[in-house]
Amino acid sequence: MSSKKHKKYRSRSRKNTVTKKTRKSSPISTGNTTRKEIIKGIKNITRSEMMEDYQRLVSESCDKSINQVRKVGNDVMDYYFFKHRINTKSKRGNTYFDWIKTPWHMNEPEYRMYKFNLAQGKTPEKARYGVFRLYYGAINGFKPLIAKWLFCKYNPTTILDFTAGWGGRCIAAMSLGKKYIGFDTNTDLQSAYSHLIRDVNPDIKPQVYFKDSATVDFSKYKYDMVFTSPPYFKKKQPTEGYAHMPEYTDRDDFNARFLFPVIERTYANLCTGGIYALNIPVDMYEDINNAKIIPSKLYAKHPMYVQPRFARGNPLDVASNQEDAVENIYKEYIYVWKKV
Repeated sequence: MSSKKHKKYRSRSRKNTVTKKTRKSSPISTGNTTRKEIIKGIKNITRSEMMEDYQRLVSESCDKSINQVRKVGNDVMDYYFFKHRINTKSKRGNTYFDWIKTPWHMNEPEYRMYKFNLAQGKTPEKARYGVFRLYYGAINGFKPLIAKWLFCKYNPTTILDFTAGWGGRCIAAMSLGKKYIGFDTNTDLQSAYSHLIRDVNPDIKPQVYFKDSATVDFSKYKYDMVFTSPPYFKKKQPTEGYAHMPEYTDRDDFNARFLFPVIERTYANLCTGGIYALNIPVDMYEDINNAKIIPSKLYAKHPMYVQPRFARGNPLDVASNQEDAVENIYKEYIYVWKKV
């Protein structure tokens, strides 16, 4: 190697080392910041803001169309449930708090995404959370506004939700004064649901039970609509791992021990003329359809808006692998059946 080339090589090495040292000592580190402070840095919603958002949701008219991008009702859901979502394992098996303990900023694409988010005007904490959402998967709740639109469209008396989750469908039912029966295995959410009902409208009494829907006798309940968004399962693992979630070896096991039998029983006990609706991706719908556990003829199919990854611009290398490329064409719908 010539002296000139050797000097150039040493200069590059020194530059990379300085960059790494700078990142290690940067304010990206959480230091002694508590989890509560980190959550507040991402979603700082006051009680009054939450109540104002609920009143906006109540005031939403039952129009025939809906702008799915709007976030009316999201502050209510996030006020009670975001702290639980952020403690949920993403599709890659780690929570946000697991990830921020790693030297993620030493990963060039992730650090570049962080800088990109800052350039978009995000705060450092929100910029960091944006990196996690992009590379490790967001744990999203079902939007209350979309649930309200669906309830308005089909006008049920009583809604059964066998995977209640992060509260979006319950909040929507409350905003319309409709009866709601929900089930979920995550007992950590019991306090959140209790406070939601007590704070927002204590006169409306949704029934939320913390038990596995696979063990429930649905003949004991009267309902004219089923609407839920069950956990999404990839081939070998779920796309989220929440507290107290039963373990399944793979998607076939999940289908056999939970999804298929629960769909069969909830459909069998649905009132004649009732509506059965599932928000699921295409591959889950194909599993259900092939299993012939519900009539193959659909009553309706409503496309779900999938949020683009970037609002303005696009940093390099963010879709550098096949998994990211597949997710960029991901589609899901609300599939609707009518029991005759």
